[in-house]
Amino acid sequence: MNTTPTSTTPSTDTASFMAALLSVRPSAIQFDWGTDNLVLWIEDLSPTGTLLDQMAEVIDRVGFAIELHTGWDHRTDAGTYHPLFGYRLLFRDATGLWHGVRVSPAGRFVGTTPLQEMDYEIAYDKVMWLED
Repeated sequence: MNTTPTSTTPSTDTASFMAALLSVRPSAIQFDWGTDNLVLWIEDLSPTGTLLDQMAEVIDRVGFAIELHTGWDHRTDAGTYHPLFGYRLLFRDATGLWHGVRVSPAGRFVGTTPLQEMDYEIAYDKVMWLED
C-alpha cells in the first residue's frame, strides 16, 4: 500500500508547473527543402506550423547551404549572384497549402503570396507566373 502523503500545498504543484512553462524554449527551425529545375521548395515540418514567422532565417540557411554545395561565396566573389538568384521559391505550410516566396536580389525575404493550392504541380505552374 502506498503511504506517500498527498500534497498539502497545492501552490507547490502550481509553482512547479509555472516554472516548467517559463523554461520552455522555442524549438529549432524544422523544415525540408530541395530544388526542382527552376523552383526551390521549402516545407514546414514544425509541429506548431510557425515556420513562416521564421522565413528570413530559413532563406538565409538555404542560401548558405547552396553556397556550401557550390563552393563559392557571393559575398566575396564580386562577379557572382546570390545563390537563390534565378530560382522561384515555393513554401508549403503545415496545412499543406503552397505559397510563393518573394526574395530581394540580395537574397533577403520580402514576403509570400498565398497560391491557395495543395497540389505541387499546379503550385509549380502558378509560382512561375508570379512577378518579383
